[in-house]
Amino acid sequence: MVYIMVERLPPEVEAKYTKYIKLRDTLAAVTQERVTIETTISEIDDVLGKINRLSQDIELYKIVGYVMVKSSRDDIINELKSRREELELRLKAIKSQEDYLRREVDRLTGELKALLGGTGGAGAGG
Repeated sequence: MVYIMVERLPPEVEAKYTKYIKLRDTLAAVTQERVTIETTISEIDDVLGKINRLSQDIELYKIVGYVMVKSSRDDIINELKSRREELELRLKAIKSQEDYLRREVDRLTGELKALLGGTGGAGAGG
């Protein structure tokens, strides 16, 4: 009969690892949100560029709920610019949060490696 000894990690290491997992998951979500915001800003810029190339007297419509409503060119441009400004502010906050989370994940990674004494890994350069 073979007996396998399972060694429990010290509570400090388990707590740090749990925190690391939560921060890593939060970082992934924040990074995805940043990418979504950047994509939306890019789409707004693309639409603004296309609107600016249209003639001044062209009829434009916007979607309001389930209905398309005729709207003035200036109103649409102003709404798009306003939305872009809101997204830029949100993007700035998200980037700041992302930077903080990345630093915390890196810090915890270093602490965990130090606590574990480099065991269980591939050695130097990993």
